[in-house]
Amino acid sequence: MNWVNMLSPWQWLLMAAVPPLIVMLYFLKLRRVPLEVPSTYLWQRTIEDLHVNSIWQRLRKNLLLLLQLLAVLALILACLRPGFRGEETLGARSIFMIDNSCSMQATDLGQARLESAKEEALKMVDALGRKDVGMVIAFSDRADVKQGFTSDKKKLREAISAISATNRTTDLNEALRAASGLANPGRTSQIEDLNDVQVAEAMPAMLYILSDGGFGAPQMDLGNLTAEFISIGSALPDNVGVLAFTVERNAESQGQIEAFARIQNFGELGVEMTASLSLDNELIDATTVSIEPLSSTGVSFQLQNVSEGQLRLELEHVDDFSADNVAFAGLDPPRQLEVVLVTDGNAPLEAALATEQAQALATVRLMDPTALTTPEVKQLAEGGTIDLFIYDQCVPEEMPESNTMFIGTLPPDERWQAAEPTGPLFIIDTNRAHPMLQYVDMGTVRIVEGQALETPPGGTELLRTDAGVLMAVGPREAYQDAVIGMPLAKRTDDGVIPNTDWPIKRSFPVFLLNSLQYLGGAVSTAGSKTIQPGQPVSLSVANRYDLVDISNPDGKTVTMDRSGQAQLIYTQTEDFGFYQAKPSGAKQLLQMFTVNLFSEQESSIAAASEVLIGAQEIAAAEQRDLVRIEYWRWLLAIALIILSVEWYLYNRRVAI
Repeated sequence: MNWVNMLSPWQWLLMAAVPPLIVMLYFLKLRRVPLEVPSTYLWQRTIEDLHVNSIWQRLRKNLLLLLQLLAVLALILACLRPGFRGEETLGARSIFMIDNSCSMQATDLGQARLESAKEEALKMVDALGRKDVGMVIAFSDRADVKQGFTSDKKKLREAISAISATNRTTDLNEALRAASGLANPGRTSQIEDLNDVQVAEAMPAMLYILSDGGFGAPQMDLGNLTAEFISIGSALPDNVGVLAFTVERNAESQGQIEAFARIQNFGELGVEMTASLSLDNELIDATTVSIEPLSSTGVSFQLQNVSEGQLRLELEHVDDFSADNVAFAGLDPPRQLEVVLVTDGNAPLEAALATEQAQALATVRLMDPTALTTPEVKQLAEGGTIDLFIYDQCVPEEMPESNTMFIGTLPPDERWQAAEPTGPLFIIDTNRAHPMLQYVDMGTVRIVEGQALETPPGGTELLRTDAGVLMAVGPREAYQDAVIGMPLAKRTDDGVIPNTDWPIKRSFPVFLLNSLQYLGGAVSTAGSKTIQPGQPVSLSVANRYDLVDISNPDGKTVTMDRSGQAQLIYTQTEDFGFYQAKPSGAKQLLQMFTVNLFSEQESSIAAASEVLIGAQEIAAAEQRDLVRIEYWRWLLAIALIILSVEWYLYNRRVAI
């Protein structure tokens, strides 16, 4: 038997005052109306009645008083809601982990899975004992502790009810670390502003995971936690979703854009539907798509004479999960970079910057090194209107307000140092993870002579030879400076002598194209970048813009300050759709990116029958009927019966 307190302290004070008041009524004297009677017998009865109603006299036995006190006692017990739970108890410490990732928006249960999970969690909270404590964690790809350990069921209910759906993917690891830190000795929850009193002396806890199971296999030792998986959702839902949607320019046909999409059927039945493509909210094409059960297919569209805009692909199919029926792709506007090449003549370098791909990205100005000291060039370098300066074996007096690349020489910055030239050099390591060296093969490049570089703090090594670092990039306030510690050719009295065979390799123009994109902030493909909900995105915009406005799909705008950073990092990416970056207060579009689900794990919404956590396999538990059996209604009925009997006896003037 356990009790649930339904009244506040002041309400209990009022309730406790009722029985004494009833008793006091039987002590009070009654006002009597003077009455003349012809018999002394009646006077005798009146005197006896006065004795009974005199205050401080001994209280005589009275059936009506007893019945009234019993009725009040029944009402007080009813306010305590006496009841009991089933034979299975939840445990003294319970952690309720509720999945609020995107897949929990599926409606295969007649309502959103998240709502079903919350209802189940509320039942479990009602089944807690008076001294039991519980904790509520909502999780997607991150953990959100809604309520720390408490025995207050009202707070637990409010925390569960406050959980809302997200568009994020699912990752159980962070939520498990938070729960484990509160149950296992020697661990911390790693959640800010949350300190359970039991962290120092950890105690075992029951972990209830309410989810559809689409979170992979977390690598976590549960320790003192005992996990129970409560599967939410059906095993055979109906869903068709878009897993990829990209756009590319056709290299063989000028002005033609090709859009590709991959669509997968996660259901057990084949489907036929229409896939429609819209440009700036206007329908431009549609096609019929047929997909066999548990298989995927590709869809392509061709667009003519389109340079920029917002593409939206929609599947006209009603299923249990609508979040993956729509996909977005942005056509970035063409933007010409302003690039200045300072050289006294370098045919391979000029040829690489004159390719069709490079010209589509940048307008290149050639400048002689002797012009670096002129007032016009100094003003150009200080104005911040140039995206990239390339210095070929020459050095300006001061660093420009721009990103730079130095070839065969060092910047006028004491943070950059170099050893004496040595050679021949052999390349031993290439940082292919860096954007400047993607798809760049340096394994067969021969180098006659070069200098080993010492990069400034925060610098990144790009290329290493047997003599040391040959190529690196380093930060300078809001800018990036790339340095190549070898000349492409050496000028002597006998003429120009090649110092490396790199310019005749296919990797050289690829490297320069990568450098234009990274150092200049250009985009070589038609399609804008896309990320999943909640992921941060780095934006490369021209250095001349200090303040940038970024608007989300709902039109809400955030102004970001570069604050001396080379790139902008934007994190408010919760909603699906288009995000646009513009100069603060201007309408010019600098860059666009999209947020799409594109997750096979989330789109595969069939509820799991078991999950794997570490090496432990946990089968889905049957949903137990944990509703409390309560007696307060019976107590109210008893109180009503007692009051009815009391009323009947009073009216019959029966007193014992």
